Amino acid sequence: MKSNISKFIAVLIVFISIANSAYSFNSTNEKPDAFIRDILIIGNKKTKSNIILRELTFCKNESVKNLDSVISKCKENLMNTGLFNFVEINYINEDSTSTLVYINVKERWYLWPIPVFEIADRNLNEWAQKKDISRTNYGFYLRQENFRGRDEILQVQFIFGYTNRIGLSYTIPYLNRKQNLGLSAGLYVTQNHEIAYDVKNDKLQFYRNEDLYVRKDFSSYVRVNKRKGIYNYFITGLEYRRNRTIDSVLMLNPSFFINSSTSQQTLTLSWGYRYDKRDYQPYALKGTYFEFDVFRSGFAILKNEPDIMAISAGYRKYFKINDCFNFSSMAKARLTQISKAPFSNQRAIGYGQDYLRGYDYYVLNGQNYFLLKSQLKYTLMKKRIYKTSILKSEKFNEIPIAMYINFFADAGYVQDKYYNQYNYLSNQFQYAYGIGYDYVTYYDLVFRFEYAFNKLHESGLFFRVGAAF
Repeated sequence: MKSNISKFIAVLIVFISIANSAYSFNSTNEKPDAFIRDILIIGNKKTKSNIILRELTFCKNESVKNLDSVISKCKENLMNTGLFNFVEINYINEDSTSTLVYINVKERWYLWPIPVFEIADRNLNEWAQKKDISRTNYGFYLRQENFRGRDEILQVQFIFGYTNRIGLSYTIPYLNRKQNLGLSAGLYVTQNHEIAYDVKNDKLQFYRNEDLYVRKDFSSYVRVNKRKGIYNYFITGLEYRRNRTIDSVLMLNPSFFINSSTSQQTLTLSWGYRYDKRDYQPYALKGTYFEFDVFRSGFAILKNEPDIMAISAGYRKYFKINDCFNFSSMAKARLTQISKAPFSNQRAIGYGQDYLRGYDYYVLNGQNYFLLKSQLKYTLMKKRIYKTSILKSEKFNEIPIAMYINFFADAGYVQDKYYNQYNYLSNQFQYAYGIGYDYVTYYDLVFRFEYAFNKLHESGLFFRVGAAF
């Protein structure tokens, strides 16, 4: 085992050494000031001009240093709004004293009656292992993006199958003239005939009852969002949840909810900060991302409410080594204080974006954890635009495609003080490494195929949708 850990650390050291040496050679040569006389916007048939201007780091009647570099960053900011398929920013030097900037955007399709057919398990690989078609959801989302041309999102969802869910959410990014305060709210009702009641051998254990809903959840939230400048975001949220189950679940796991009750209520107050300066959020190659969150549940107001406080922080760095290679790495950690520890509140690695590649079939539950990921990317094909005559709409007929090969190494550790009797991956250092292929196309779609080796001497081919981090 020591030999395997040494190999993993060696791989990490090589990755980080390459990255640091490449990064140290980066330098910028500032160009003379340019005075911006005016900014013209073309192609925004629906999007309000002020939404576009909000993403620029300069204004008209302002002097700007190193204009080419500034424009490149502004283009990234506009693409990261998710409002446009393509953005071009150019300028004309009218004379020696003034510059005219013009922005050409191609808007996306914003109204989506989206049919849904999705897996109900944590990831596609776990679902494929079970080979159970009933573990799927179907239905539709009715999603209006860029509502009123102000980057607002209104969404209604109706989901059936393994999970029955009805939900409504509304996001308003800017409430005031300064465009720095926003609001989002939502509510959801969810029911299932099956529930994960425990973890044994580091795998979720399920109980199913075809005649009864064994899980009934209601959740609602409201969040106030503050944006400072271009890259700083502050989120303050209040969430209420009411979860219910049946006696049969408590017979299998008396600690499923607090006080061995069939129901649990939670009122959570949260605060978060994001610094997001990535070139392209769905699949970053350059930039920095930092996140910090703290939340508190348990105010002695509701019946059967767990007392939980958690702090988490994460950091990601992406940068270009040369025309062919890019390096990225991330670190994330969470500390949790729980005076009473119901099973339903124990989640760490293996859920959502917090996972180790090569451990797709496992979950590592616990209270505290850290997660490390790194990857070296080779550009197999730079971004190219293909135009198809089959689709007439300009919102769909230009298809961007890029391909990458990546070599990755992941590591993580979960501390579990309460539920580790039959689980062996928690309270131990875990790691994995491998090679992957990424296919990136339009509407923020990323398809990943990865062959991974883990500490358990297991290996396999895994498929996921979305960037690794």
